[in-house]
Amino acid sequence: MTNVELEEELHSNTRRTRITYRGLVNGQPAAIKCYRKPLFGLIHWIRALRKGKKIRQVGAPVPPIVFAGWVTSEKCFGFGTAFLEGYRPLRAVLVNEPSRTRQIEIVRLLGWTMAEIHKRGIEQPDGNLTNFLMGEDSQLSMVDEDDIRVHPGMLPLSVATSNLANVAARLPDEEMVEALLTAYLDVAFVEAGSGWDRGAFWASVQGWKTMLEAKRASRNIARERKFD
Repeated sequence: MTNVELEEELHSNTRRTRITYRGLVNGQPAAIKCYRKPLFGLIHWIRALRKGKKIRQVGAPVPPIVFAGWVTSEKCFGFGTAFLEGYRPLRAVLVNEPSRTRQIEIVRLLGWTMAEIHKRGIEQPDGNLTNFLMGEDSQLSMVDEDDIRVHPGMLPLSVATSNLANVAARLPDEEMVEALLTAYLDVAFVEAGSGWDRGAFWASVQGWKTMLEAKRASRNIARERKFD
């Protein structure tokens, strides 16, 4: 019998029908997402489990599943993945990194990672840099699996362009965006000067920036927050 212990709430959606905890699964650290309310919880838990298996089948950089089942203490359907000790949100890593050179290196690592996941048909529609975690060994992992999409085969070029631009829009200046793009094209399934349209990419970056600024303004969030 699997022993599940919930220790600390990490995040929840507005309606608190989906709550993520830090906890233990058979004594091992885990991130456990609880899907509440009987019918709602069951439906979304089944979707999460099916999607989670699919994401891992195509080789996404996500932590392994360590638990899927009923959590009696919270009366919810639980979906648990290994807790990545020592990993931090990529935004926090970049914000707290004093070296501009190192920041560029990290952005290039993100570009390579985006190229690899796009090759596998993986799309993270939410380009927020908190959806990527970075370990002490500079390995990147993706989180928030509810939003991840898996396409059949490689990501369509138009989707890849918009998805990379979504991430690029979180970067504070053009040099960093160019570093991201250059690294991406180094290993992507498209080559610079062939199917890739730089003009469309930069237009998409600006479109995402405009949308994000409007979203922040509507929520009274400071516009000058870096890497956000």
